[in-house]
Amino acid sequence: MKQQANVIFKWQDEQFSGWIEKEYQNSFLINVTNPNEELETKYAKRIIISKKACQRLS
Repeated sequence: MKQQANVIFKWQDEQFSGWIEKEYQNSFLINVTNPNEELETKYAKRIIISKKACQRLS
């Protein structure tokens, strides 16, 4: 993937948005733009999410 794509996704019953940093076969590494406290401290605003759980915005 050459261009950054914005996505929204659901994790632990909360909705987040972010941009795809890296694409894998069945998942994305997402840099979260609106992290909650757990995503910010435990995961450093980056998380791997299944492609099925993501919806592209751009």
